[in-house]
Amino acid sequence: MKRVIRILLVEDDAADVEMIRESLRQGGLSFILRHAANEMDFMHELQQHSMDVILCDHGFPSFDGFKALELARTHYPEVPFIFVTGALGEDVAIASFKNGAADYVLKSRLTRLSHAVERALREVDDRAARKQLERDRDQLIRELKEALTLIKPLTGLLPVCAVCKRIRDHQHGWQPMEAYLQTHSDVSLTHELCPECETKISPALLNRGQVYPEFASGA
Repeated sequence: MKRVIRILLVEDDAADVEMIRESLRQGGLSFILRHAANEMDFMHELQQHSMDVILCDHGFPSFDGFKALELARTHYPEVPFIFVTGALGEDVAIASFKNGAADYVLKSRLTRLSHAVERALREVDDRAARKQLERDRDQLIRELKEALTLIKPLTGLLPVCAVCKRIRDHQHGWQPMEAYLQTHSDVSLTHELCPECETKISPALLNRGQVYPEFASGA
């Protein structure tokens, strides 16, 4: 489905509004165009509606285009701001970019307006994608660090009780060795008797299951 672009046009000339609307339509864009003719209307639109791109004339009798750019950057810093104006000298164009404008299009060359809008929106999407990649990377780093904190106790000194063989976990206190290893590793323990211990334990005890039930005959 084609993206519907929400556009705010800041323009005080009704004829130019229709000219810009027609240029966007001929450029193949699917859009919703809202219009502000002065600073009060502009502030109302900023506060009441979300937009994908702002188009703004540069020369207003009572509302400077740079003031509109400043307000837009304050309220919606991620929304691209494009000047659409009748004339823009080199110094003013340079100042526009320095102040955060995404582009400028002369009213005498409106055929490039739709391309300027599409390019500005692609740049927004690219920045959002890069930020998402950075968030995913940071999340992966956090998960790896958490995993390493679980593995780390098994690589250093491990406090083991000399009598009951419980292991001291600094977070959960003393734990049976089996429970500790299952929590901090992929090890699963099975109970067996080495040949030396088999000679020390009475077969009768083993048969009755009084040492380890799993070693009892018939288990």
